[in-house]
Amino acid sequence: MKELHQELERLLRHSNGEEAIFKAIKEEPSVFPFSREGRAMAYLLSINAITYETYLQLFHDYTKRNQYLSLFEMAPRTFGETWGEKHILALFPQFMKATKENMASFYPNFDGEFDLWWNGLRIEVKACRANAPSTKQSQSLISRAYLHHEALKAGFKYHFQQLKPSCCDIFLWIGVCRDELLYWVLTSQELEHTGKLGSQHRTEHTGIEDFAVFEGQVFMTEEELNPFLVKEQEILQVIQSKANALGEIQK
Repeated sequence: MKELHQELERLLRHSNGEEAIFKAIKEEPSVFPFSREGRAMAYLLSINAITYETYLQLFHDYTKRNQYLSLFEMAPRTFGETWGEKHILALFPQFMKATKENMASFYPNFDGEFDLWWNGLRIEVKACRANAPSTKQSQSLISRAYLHHEALKAGFKYHFQQLKPSCCDIFLWIGVCRDELLYWVLTSQELEHTGKLGSQHRTEHTGIEDFAVFEGQVFMTEEELNPFLVKEQEILQVIQSKANALGEIQK
């Protein structure tokens, strides 16, 4: 929204409009669907300060910058537990959602230890939203959502938690900025070798009889995650490649 405000300010400042109307646009309250931004654009159109094509360009630029902004409105549990899996399953229907029913013949002892199954691989999906620190108690997450270049400049640390390396083969992590999604793929061994895996709980049991499972978390910058960065369309290929290498190591 900041970029749109700046552009509207510039357009109003360089138009032949009336100062009193500019002031009214800024000071009068927004009542849905009559927002300040909408009134400013309507006024600019009415005095021929912008064309309809310029208006459409403002719209397209805004939606491109904020195509994932709605994800910052999701409750933490909804975002953390369901969105990531559904997003990946929509992209790659080759994956199977891991449930007791689906895993009955493939992995009989399954008890929720991982999210997806593909070609014998146990895959865990995690997602993290990039946002600026809160400066006020009432400041919403959506108002602090980072653009990708802002997250990179700020050295934002992506936080992935409830990580159980002993319970899956591949981690698929998603970084969510309001204008872009980032994907990182790493094996359980690669995660441990980063040296970033810290404890989250003392020990946890995931339904595997008599087996204490370590559960940890990481805070990593994009620079630290770069070795594992993959393009969306290459996720399957990279997972298979890492799985093949993992098989060679385990032989």
